[in-house]
Amino acid sequence: MKKDSKDMAVRVAFLIFLDAVVLFLSYLFAFLLTYNFKIPFNFVSGARWFLAMGIGIKVVVFFITGMYNTLWRYASIEELWQITFSVILANILTFVLYFAIGAGVPTTVQILSFVFDLIMVGAIRIFYRTGRRIKQGVGGKGNSRNVLIVGAGEAGIKILRELAAGEMKSYVVGFVDDNVYKQKKKINGLTVLGGREDIPDIVEDEQVNEIIIALPSVPKKEMNEIAEICHKTGRPVRVLPSFDDILNYDVSLSKLRDLQIEDLLDRDEIHLDKSVISEFIRGKVVLVTGGAGSIGSELCRQIIKYQPKQLVILDIYENTLYYLELELRRYIHELEIESGYGIRLDLEITSIRDKASVNSLFERYRPQVVFHAAAHKHVPLMEKTPKEAVKNNIFGTRNVLDACVEYQVEKFVQISTDKAVKPTNVMGTTKRICEMLIQLYDQHNQTEFVAVRFGNVLGSNGSVIPIFKEQIANGGPLTVTHPDIERFFMTIPEATQLVLQAGSIAHGGEIFVLDMGEPVKIKDLAERMVRLSGYEPYTEMPIVFSGLRPGEKLYEELSYDMAEFDKTRYKDIFVEKPEVFDEIVICDELEKLKQIVDGGTMSEVIDQLKVIVPDYHPNRETAI
Repeated sequence: MKKDSKDMAVRVAFLIFLDAVVLFLSYLFAFLLTYNFKIPFNFVSGARWFLAMGIGIKVVVFFITGMYNTLWRYASIEELWQITFSVILANILTFVLYFAIGAGVPTTVQILSFVFDLIMVGAIRIFYRTGRRIKQGVGGKGNSRNVLIVGAGEAGIKILRELAAGEMKSYVVGFVDDNVYKQKKKINGLTVLGGREDIPDIVEDEQVNEIIIALPSVPKKEMNEIAEICHKTGRPVRVLPSFDDILNYDVSLSKLRDLQIEDLLDRDEIHLDKSVISEFIRGKVVLVTGGAGSIGSELCRQIIKYQPKQLVILDIYENTLYYLELELRRYIHELEIESGYGIRLDLEITSIRDKASVNSLFERYRPQVVFHAAAHKHVPLMEKTPKEAVKNNIFGTRNVLDACVEYQVEKFVQISTDKAVKPTNVMGTTKRICEMLIQLYDQHNQTEFVAVRFGNVLGSNGSVIPIFKEQIANGGPLTVTHPDIERFFMTIPEATQLVLQAGSIAHGGEIFVLDMGEPVKIKDLAERMVRLSGYEPYTEMPIVFSGLRPGEKLYEELSYDMAEFDKTRYKDIFVEKPEVFDEIVICDELEKLKQIVDGGTMSEVIDQLKVIVPDYHPNRETAI
């Protein structure tokens, strides 16, 4: 880092020296032309200090206007305007100064020097850029990493400039863009070599070592297709996430990430009604329980975009919460600078099992909207510890529901799961009971209680994607429980965005079901991840089938009866018709469950769960 700073200081000093020389030559040529190449010696002797002062002022103006911070290696029209503005401002200031102190520098000299400044200051930048290009052409390709940028828009150009500024040697061979009007044209001195269909040939012809996809605004389906083409070249691929995934539209090299399995899944793009979500969130106090988890933390990121008055994040895991706070505070600070809108952020370390702490939190913050993501979700672990699942997922949730009623929360949104449908495991059964409680509480209270049900989210803590990544890093094998096991998948941002959309249209009592698309075979997912890592499945990276785990199903369902869906105004969100429950019976059975959890056996807990949820068919040893 010190070397980088030293090299930058040397380059800036050299450029300042060149500017001083050309500014002197500019004055010299102006005097020569004005006096027909016969400058009076006595005049020059008297004016030299004024001219030195003028050169100094111009260099200072150039420095203040940022001309020495610009990447002239890839200068463009913006830099041309910057030169023009800086030269005009510098000459106006010197003209005013000479007039004020009576320097006696002829007006003709000042006009001519302005023209020469504009030509010569611009010329040395062009020569600098040309010199860098020649240097690259002579020795660049052999010693650099050849990079192809997919996307010749603003994002691609910004990535190009950051690559140029970096000390890591990268030679950008050109752009790829599907816009036929850009193809074969030059952008910032680099050629748009073709469209997406040309990528394989370009990679071979230009000996590309790395591909960067800079298409943050492209539709998801199109992005999947481009990612697949790039992946098949066998070269490393980095991706600039979509604008929806980047806080504050921050396009930079630091935001680039490696190509992920999510980029290759063929899913339709989600279209949000952001005005409705904004009306739901903006200016309100919002509480997210389980805010440090995969879903909870992404909910917080999405909520911030809609400018709540205050965001309160509750979780029991302080480490992740701390890093989330750092991330969100940076974005809130940038938002406040840009728009003047401030968001208060508060974090609370507590457990939803602690009723007194939950009530105290609600009394202190008085949330208007609550997103409840706090839960134990790991199926095999909850099979081993059903009491803990019941304490947290059922009675912890009931603590939050009671607080919502007491402190008059406007809307409560429960995060549910497809495992709640015809459950075969403890975790899914506890979530099903939470859905039942949602509908019971909604019947008699002003708060609107709703649940949103969806399947697996790619990349969440404990999910199959991080496990496969770790297994690949360790050299394998990848473990898949069954060759035919299938799951619904959705990315974390997709799921959280649809949760916000569902919450915005809820009136209370609904169980919203998100369109998860087509189920994916876990075996196919494992094979694609192996190939994504540069190996061939089974031969270079083994995949083994370990057998279904306790509580695990081959197939998941999102609703009891797919024909019973009601459509909403959004194609990705459906609502399950509400069921009628006997409130007295449910409450009595829950009280019995509480007593069993406090003093009974695990088998008794399972039996009581079966009483409350008749569709629960435990699969604690073999799969069904």
